[in-house]
Amino acid sequence: MPGMDRRRYEEFSALREAFRRKVRDWSEAVPELRSLQEKLRADRGYDDYTVETPVVYNRALDDIGPESRPRWILVADNPGKNEQKTRNLRYLVGQSGKLAESFFRGKLGTDFRSEVLIINKTPVHTPKTAELAMLRALDPSGRVEALLKESQTWMAGLARAAQDALDIPVWISGRSELKPKGIFGPWFREFSRLYRDAPAAVREGVLVFNHFSMNQFSIELRRKIDPGKPLLEELHRIGSENRREIFGF
Repeated sequence: MPGMDRRRYEEFSALREAFRRKVRDWSEAVPELRSLQEKLRADRGYDDYTVETPVVYNRALDDIGPESRPRWILVADNPGKNEQKTRNLRYLVGQSGKLAESFFRGKLGTDFRSEVLIINKTPVHTPKTAELAMLRALDPSGRVEALLKESQTWMAGLARAAQDALDIPVWISGRSELKPKGIFGPWFREFSRLYRDAPAAVREGVLVFNHFSMNQFSIELRRKIDPGKPLLEELHRIGSENRREIFGF
């Protein structure tokens, strides 16, 4: 099966390099971020790891070459304990990632590690997503809040640009914080703006689901699916219904 044509690969490569530079810039912009994350870790009683990478670039993107054939863009939340470890620096490699990998491989016949382009709503690490709000509260200077806002806004643009470049669907994992005043408010507002006037075909390529964590996605799928219909058809229906409910398009 052929990979990407030259134009698509060049566009993807440019986006990848831009993301790499932004992660470096964000890391340099808030040098105190690691110490704040370490304080959060200690305050929350996590003694099973230490903070190694405050802002995480997804190194799995470097494995994508011109012969690759991405089939999905998956937008997760933010890097957790495993993702930020120096030996990993890859998104969705913890328990949620294992559940996602099992579903994509077993039900969709898709290699999750080579055919799914994984990005986040922010590359800023916290052990759990809800703790982004706690991390922000630890910094009276406001620099962390500014970083979270800027990174989320930029990452929403990355999702839109990647969809344009590769012409593949966007799977948004996690819906509870997709609201103007949620943890991912900046991402939600920018993503909404970018798709407000997008062509119908582009909008239809956006699907929203529950998280893979704690089997939330599996529970949602079992509750909503019509087992008599093809799985991909049902995924599109469920994901589109969620998209219209959350984003209004």
